[in-house]
Amino acid sequence: MSAFEYYAKKSITEDNVNRKRKNKKKFKKTPAKIAKTENGDENPKKTRIHVLNNIYNFNLKDSSKTGQKLLEWLIHPKSINDFMRDHWEKTILHVPRNSSNYFSQLFSLTELDTILRENNLQYGTNVDITSYTDNVRETHNPVGRAHPHVVWDYYNNGCSVRLLNPQLFAPEIYKFMANLQEYFGSLVGCNVYLTPPFSQGFAPHYDDIEAFVVQVDGEKHWRVYKPRSEFETLPRTSSRNFHQDEIGEPILDVILRPGDFLYMPRGYIHQADTLFTETHSLHLTFSSYQQNSMYDFLQVVVNNSLNNAVKNDISYRSGLPVGYQHFGGLCELEKSPPRTVQRQQFENQINQLIRNLKNHLDLDHAIDKFSLKNYYTNSLPPSICDVEMLRTVANGAKMLPDGKTTGEEVNLEIAEVKLIRRNCFRLVEESMLDEETDRMTNELRLYYNLDNSKQLHGNDCQFVVIPDEMGLFVKKLFNMYPSFIKVSDLCDDNEQVMQLVNDLWERGLLITSKNITTLSN
Repeated sequence: MSAFEYYAKKSITEDNVNRKRKNKKKFKKTPAKIAKTENGDENPKKTRIHVLNNIYNFNLKDSSKTGQKLLEWLIHPKSINDFMRDHWEKTILHVPRNSSNYFSQLFSLTELDTILRENNLQYGTNVDITSYTDNVRETHNPVGRAHPHVVWDYYNNGCSVRLLNPQLFAPEIYKFMANLQEYFGSLVGCNVYLTPPFSQGFAPHYDDIEAFVVQVDGEKHWRVYKPRSEFETLPRTSSRNFHQDEIGEPILDVILRPGDFLYMPRGYIHQADTLFTETHSLHLTFSSYQQNSMYDFLQVVVNNSLNNAVKNDISYRSGLPVGYQHFGGLCELEKSPPRTVQRQQFENQINQLIRNLKNHLDLDHAIDKFSLKNYYTNSLPPSICDVEMLRTVANGAKMLPDGKTTGEEVNLEIAEVKLIRRNCFRLVEESMLDEETDRMTNELRLYYNLDNSKQLHGNDCQFVVIPDEMGLFVKKLFNMYPSFIKVSDLCDDNEQVMQLVNDLWERGLLITSKNITTLSN
C-alpha cells in the first residue's frame, strides 16, 4: 500500500478510498522530476534573470518607490496608471509573455524540494495536499511533518501541493513580499501551488483578496468568471466551493506558461487545472487588500467618532426613552398604525445624533488606529539588504577570537540619518490611564514592524515611548524621508534629541548615509 493510500484511508470513508483508487487510473503516473530545469541545468540560479536585484537597490532611496517598481515589473508592459484606472478592483488582466525565465528568480521546483527536506514543515500549517475530482474537493493532510517522500507520493498520485507561507523558507519570496507591501500599505501574502499533470487541485471559487498569479514553471489552464451578482462583487470573505452549473461561462479561458501573469480582483470566480496541458504546473499567487475596504476603515472611523462624542456631548450619554422597546420591531410593524408619535420622535433623535457624529470625526486619529491594527501589527518585517546592513546597528561592535570586541565606537553626531523605511513606522497618540492620578493622559508611541515575525498576522508590534517634547523631532524624521538629515542639524546641541537618535539607531530604526565603521572618532 502506498503512502497516498495509507493516509487517505485514515482520513476519508471506505467508499471515498475506493473511488480515489479507481480515479488513480485516470492519471498518468509521472515521476516528480524536481532536480533539473527544462534545459537540464542542475542549478536553476545560473539561468535566472536578476532584474529584481536592480529594483531592490531602490531601497537605498525610497522604499515605497521600490514597491511601485515591483508592481510595474509584475504587470509590464501595462503602466500602473492604466492598471489602476482600467483593472484594479474592476476586471482581470492577463499578460502573456514569451519569457520563460521572467519569474525564475522568485522560486523553483528545486527550491520547493529543498525546503521540504531542510525544514520541519507541518501539514495544515505549512503544507496542504488537495485534489478535485468528480466535482469533489478534498484535503488529504496527514498529521505531523510533511516529509518530501510522502508529499511527492501524493503528488505522483494526482494531488496538488500548496505551500501556505513560503516567506518563512524562501528568501526571494520574502524579499518580494516585504518590498511590495511598502507600496500597497496593506499586507501582502503568498501561496505556492504545485499541480501534477492531468489533475485539478481546487474547486471553482472566489477569494477575498486581490490576486496576482505568476507562472513559474510548467503550464496551467485557467478559467475565470465574472462575479455572479452585485452582492458578490468585491466580497469581504471568500466563497464556498461552487459546482460547474452555478458559475456560467468563463470570460477568460487561457493557458498560463512560464513568465505569464494574471490579475484577478476579489470576487472573480476561478479554477485552474493541468488536465489538458500534459505537464506539471508551479505558480505563485501573491495577494493584497484583504479586509482593507472602506467598510473596514469606516468601522474604525465611526467607533472613534462615537468615543469622542460621548466624551464631549451630553446628548450621547442621555438615556433611552422609557418603553423604547415598543417603538418598533418585527411585531410592532403589524400594529395599526405602525408608527406612533413616540416612534417618530425617537427616530428623529437617532438621526440627529448620527448627523452630529461628523462634528466629532478625527480622521487623522482614525487613520493611525486603522493602519496600526490592519498593517503595522500584522505586516512582514522589512527586508534589509547587505549594503544597508553596513549602515545600521547590525554593523556595530563584533566579538573577536581573543574574547575582546572591536573597539571602534560609532559617532552619530557626525552622521547623516533617515528612517530605514517609509512604511515601517507609525507615530500614534494613545490615551493611557495614569494609575497615580486615576486620569487619562496622552502618550506618544512610535510603533514599528522591524521586529515582527515573517509569519503574517498575530505579531505584537513593538513601540518606543516618545517624550512629548521630542515628538517634533520624530515628525521631522518622517517628513524628511527619503532624504538624509545631519544629526547635528536635527539635534542642534540638544542632549535629549541626541539621546533619542541613539535610542532609535540602537533599535535598528535608523540608517546612516555611510558605512558606520567610518563614523568613529
